[in-house]
Amino acid sequence: MKKKIKEKKEKVKEVEPNLKKIRIRIVGIGGGGGNIVSELSKRLKDFSSQKVDFVAVNTDSQALNSLPKTLKTFSFGNKLTKGLGTGRNFELGEKAAKEDIEKMKEIFSEDRDLYIFISSLGGGTGTGATPVLTKIAGDMGLSTIGIFTTPFLFEGKKKMDASLKALDLIKENLNAYMVLPNEKIFSLTKEEISFTDSLSLLNGRLSEALEGLLRTVYNPGLINIDWADIKTVIEGKKNIAYLNFAKVKTNQNIEEIAKSLLKSQILEYPFENALNVMFNVEASKDLSLQMLSQISEKISELSPNAKIIFGLSQNPKFKNDIRITIFATSEEVTEKPKKKVIAKPKPVIKKKVEEEKEVEVRRTALDIKEAEKIKEREEEDEEKIYEIPAFLRKNKK
Repeated sequence: MKKKIKEKKEKVKEVEPNLKKIRIRIVGIGGGGGNIVSELSKRLKDFSSQKVDFVAVNTDSQALNSLPKTLKTFSFGNKLTKGLGTGRNFELGEKAAKEDIEKMKEIFSEDRDLYIFISSLGGGTGTGATPVLTKIAGDMGLSTIGIFTTPFLFEGKKKMDASLKALDLIKENLNAYMVLPNEKIFSLTKEEISFTDSLSLLNGRLSEALEGLLRTVYNPGLINIDWADIKTVIEGKKNIAYLNFAKVKTNQNIEEIAKSLLKSQILEYPFENALNVMFNVEASKDLSLQMLSQISEKISELSPNAKIIFGLSQNPKFKNDIRITIFATSEEVTEKPKKKVIAKPKPVIKKKVEEEKEVEVRRTALDIKEAEKIKEREEEDEEKIYEIPAFLRKNKK
């Protein structure tokens, strides 16, 4: 009898369901986007399976061939570019994408719950093709997040203007987006650093944040955050997103923890005034309730009107460490132009006279006749006064 009970227990354990089956595709567009996704795929290899896949999309066949074989590649625009890329000609990148629009739809042929687009704006393919690709996703009603870098200031105004113009088109079709200015790299380190290493530094910070988001999605927790929670955070269009990751110590001051979590060094958008907030804490089972409460309070202080979704994962390996991932969105705020206050000119005497004439014209004939009679009586009374002798006239008045 005991043997049968044991067999039943083992059977139940074997059929334990996998509760999290969210499938995500991360798409890098253009040379810059492809390089970022290539580096992310190495750093996030633990998630590179049926759960998450990485795709590089480009007009430059040579650039695609140089990427790791583990990365999926997608070439387009060969009729126009002959597989040689677009240089900085973003109009050519747009034309190549539009001419191959049916082929571009193949990127969305496999069933995925979430698409994350990554592109370095300012170049040819990324700037020109990303608006086309995101519009296809928007028309299909897919769940989307965009992550975009903008050029260094030393790369020139023309390149910066092109990137911002493309961003205006792109965000119309995304649920949420975030901007990582390359210029932020200077705030990450004070040391002399090569151009290649500087970009890798930015990618490293981005991969940490994305890893935190993926761990939140896929790793089981004491309090789980699921796909429905993420959809709540990104619901709508053109939401500005904030994604950050912090690894802190349990004995750290709460102000230091809040600063590292809520003040991103790489994002243009600040966390303040977020409307939807999702944060997940990974720590050992010894994490105190007071610490959790203090972290939550700091988040609430900056975004008092936010809907907050909280998750907790326990990991015995962390001991004195805490890992916190935060993902928040808010609606894009467009500043209304200030109305110019125009001083009213002072009324002139002429205008007053004209108004009085206008009032007089509006009187009826009867009113005019009565006014004339009153005036005549006043004139007669005045004449009678002057008929009185001078020495009596003063008293009469």
